[in-house]
Amino acid sequence: MSTRIGRIAQLIAGEEGGKPKTKCFCLPDTSANQTPLQQNLEKLGGRIGVIAIAVCVAIFIIGVAMDRKDPDNDSSAAWLYMILIAVTLAVAAIPEGIPLCVTISLSIGCSDMVKKNVLVRKLAAVETLGSASVICSDKTGTLTEGKMTMVRMWAGGVRYLVGGKGFDPIDGRVTREGKDAGAEVDNDAGQDLTVRSSLLSAILCCNTTLGWVTDAETGQGRWEPKGNSSEAPIVVAARKVGFPEGAAGEYTRVLEVPFSSSRKMMLTVSDVSGRDRLCAGGMALAAGDRYLAVCKGAPNMILEHCTEQLWE
Repeated sequence: MSTRIGRIAQLIAGEEGGKPKTKCFCLPDTSANQTPLQQNLEKLGGRIGVIAIAVCVAIFIIGVAMDRKDPDNDSSAAWLYMILIAVTLAVAAIPEGIPLCVTISLSIGCSDMVKKNVLVRKLAAVETLGSASVICSDKTGTLTEGKMTMVRMWAGGVRYLVGGKGFDPIDGRVTREGKDAGAEVDNDAGQDLTVRSSLLSAILCCNTTLGWVTDAETGQGRWEPKGNSSEAPIVVAARKVGFPEGAAGEYTRVLEVPFSSSRKMMLTVSDVSGRDRLCAGGMALAAGDRYLAVCKGAPNMILEHCTEQLWE
């Protein structure tokens, strides 16, 4: 639970079942705090109130001492008339226009920030952001582009680097990591068959396709996956080592167990009868094997059910 993922899992677990649990220690106090502007306005309101009360009391005392009476009713008592004057002054001293002016000013600032692609959910944040002299921010490429990309894979006890960004299968190649760095994986099926067998097994457990899409307005084309965004990197990597579109379709899928949030795994069973190896020399299949089961999902969930590990 010391990692960020563990802390998030602890938070999620606290929400399940509708039963309150102990708040995760990693969360700071999120109670509403006043912004500098709100604090200053509160101080200003308090000062105006104190001054208004003092002035009203002074006017009341002076008016009573001078025996100031209602000019329209000389028979009325001076103290009663001065009470009305003091209360009227106290009510008039309330700065009811300040909240409206502040709200309008913050709304104008919010509109200006929206024009610069800064979305503000709370008006108070505009004032807080305006008080900052330096803003340090960072975001990952996934959030910027909305594209997950495979950058590294492991097959047959060897680690490989996958080059390129985005969904373009032409951009980037697969290279060995370590002492053989720089040795590119050939697109020919006769070489690096372990990599090709691993990627073929992976796309057999995917429902995502990769195709070329042309924008009707601009006429420009781009590679775009259709399906699960987490499967797109696998499909793109398979295309980078030479698998054509629809390569997984050559193997008939006879069973599929879809991914679920509780199971965190997906499994497919494909018909591989009549083949002794995948990729014409890659992963060996025992004689008489007809079906190949491939499972993908959360590593911790899959490793719990594994008894052996395939190295070569």
